[in-house]
Amino acid sequence: MNDLPITNNVYGFLYSKTGLRNAAKVFRDYLGLSEKQAYIYKSQFDGNETLKIRTEAYEFETQSLKEGDKWLFNGAVAGDIDSIKALLKEICDPLNAKGYKANFEIYDKNFEFISEYP
Repeated sequence: MNDLPITNNVYGFLYSKTGLRNAAKVFRDYLGLSEKQAYIYKSQFDGNETLKIRTEAYEFETQSLKEGDKWLFNGAVAGDIDSIKALLKEICDPLNAKGYKANFEIYDKNFEFISEYP
């Protein structure tokens, strides 16, 4: 297993009409993640919710946007481009099946665009 990159290498958006809590449940139900691996953090400062996903192979975190149904969805994914795309498919397919949408751009260690998914 490759180590996680030091910085994010995957940048994207998550669209959800039902909020982040239900999206986190999709990750737990369909990817078999625990509540410690896919969870919602609620800021005590401003009440904003952040979806955080943490495993040995990848880490993702959302960031609120002014649009109520859209979040930045960025992360670090270990592996080569084929492994990264396979993981993004694993993440996106259950979301799409449940009416959510996620899309990503993939960058190399020099922050040069490599590919996108889907």
